[in-house]
Amino acid sequence: MSRPETGRGPRLVPLRGPDGRAGWSLVAANGRRLAVSVRAYRSDRELAYGVGELLAERAVLRFVLSQREDRLWVWTAHLPPRTTRPGAGGGEAVARSARGYLRRDQCRQSVVGFQQAVEHVRRAGRGTTTAPPW
Repeated sequence: MSRPETGRGPRLVPLRGPDGRAGWSLVAANGRRLAVSVRAYRSDRELAYGVGELLAERAVLRFVLSQREDRLWVWTAHLPPRTTRPGAGGGEAVARSARGYLRRDQCRQSVVGFQQAVEHVRRAGRGTTTAPPW
């Protein structure tokens, strides 16, 4: 009897910019990037907190679809407005599509794929506010 492979399904992958700031990419099981973080985090601790916030607030994210100058459709996910979060503006952007789409309906479907992937990551325990999910 074969054992199920560990690590299958969508996962969050840490990214490090040339300035040392951290971010994340949500990657499907087939390796395709689904989304990337909008924020740049100063530390792994901030990154872990941001991922935890994304996972905790996943059901109330607001998605904005827009068309870029090159006419491709993209989406951006926003946290709900909070007056209790110090220094945060209303509806802060936390994620964006990793690529552009030719049609608006494809972009909308990408939002659904993102939501499902985030839920999978949450159920798999690949994201907490205390330690990075990787």
